[in-house]
Amino acid sequence: MDGHRLASVFTGLRLGLHAVVAVIVLIVLLRSVPPVDARAAVGVAAVVAWVLAYAAGVLDGVRRTKARAAGAGGSVHMNDDARPGERAGRPAAVWLGIGALTLLWLVAAWCLPEAAYLVFPLFFLQLHLLGARWGTVLVLVSAGCAVITLGVNEGFSVPAAVGPMLGAAVALLVGLGFRAFTRQAVAREALLEELVAARDELARSERRAGEEAERARLARDIHDTVSQSLSSIQMLLHAAERAPEGERAAELLRLARESAAAAQAETRSIVRALTPAPLQEEGLAAALRRLAETEWRGGPEVRLSVEGDEGLDMSRRTALLRLAQGAVGNALKHARAGVIELRLRVDGEAARLTVSDDGVGFDPRLAPGASHGAGHFGLASMRERAAQLGGSLVVDSTPGHGTRVDVVLPHRPSKEA
Repeated sequence: MDGHRLASVFTGLRLGLHAVVAVIVLIVLLRSVPPVDARAAVGVAAVVAWVLAYAAGVLDGVRRTKARAAGAGGSVHMNDDARPGERAGRPAAVWLGIGALTLLWLVAAWCLPEAAYLVFPLFFLQLHLLGARWGTVLVLVSAGCAVITLGVNEGFSVPAAVGPMLGAAVALLVGLGFRAFTRQAVAREALLEELVAARDELARSERRAGEEAERARLARDIHDTVSQSLSSIQMLLHAAERAPEGERAAELLRLARESAAAAQAETRSIVRALTPAPLQEEGLAAALRRLAETEWRGGPEVRLSVEGDEGLDMSRRTALLRLAQGAVGNALKHARAGVIELRLRVDGEAARLTVSDDGVGFDPRLAPGASHGAGHFGLASMRERAAQLGGSLVVDSTPGHGTRVDVVLPHRPSKEA
């Protein structure tokens, strides 16, 4: 039973208590008005005062509940409204209110026999407001007083004694049992809050780890591509400065210009790979479709097939898009393929991405682990990204027979991962 459901049960019990009070008061007043003597008049006055004090307590509780709801943004949880015996900051007022209700009840019960039955709702109030220890003591004392007042007014008998005692036993059983359920629910709610906080912290840690890994990958990519190209350009320009006028200097300048053009192309490719697709607004399928529809300057046709992309969190969508970009980029740069097929299938267990081409193929055992350039992932980096989410990446390729890259990302990482 969660906090909201327990709060609803508590509200129902409280409304039931109000209904019992209204019925008993109505019966007492119907049988005692107009009072036949001064004693009855005192009893009726005590009952009216008891009702007014009870109503004042109810209104005060409603006011404090609304104040807590306003402070909590309009919602009241079990912690706000269903902690029996916990009224922090107002112990004197609680004892004063219970004392006044008990004293008025004693006066009314001594003067009017019917008023003795107001002790039943009083039992629950005493347990709820004073807690298990003092509430139990006051319930037993009130039950004894009820037996005495009924005996004085109507004569001592076993039924007259059993009624209040049985009511006290029921009140103790219900009240203490409800308190035990409340304590368990409060502890469970606190545990859930801790688990949610731990989950959020873990998600933040994973994001930070992902950001660090992405920075490391970018550093490798820039070092292996742009930085190397700039070093080559610098060396060519130095050589051109030292070379005599003529064809040799022109040749060196031409090589430097070509290296600069290649570095520019590599930089643009890195920037394009870093530009995030609007996964939040359009979804993974739209981002993959945009990748497939990009014009690759006379390159191969990219065919796309998507079967469901629901149920994936943003980290897995991003990983699948990056892996697709890397696999397609590698195929474009190295495979010399005519057709690249990009397939994504998402079911209740995992997301499966397949990128295959009809190109020249290669021997996976001889594939380099570093980036292939152009800002795309190497196979080792792609496997590492898949493994970070508990998935796997398998490359199936034979020289002359094309390449197939299979990625499987489960909806939740395995324990081994």
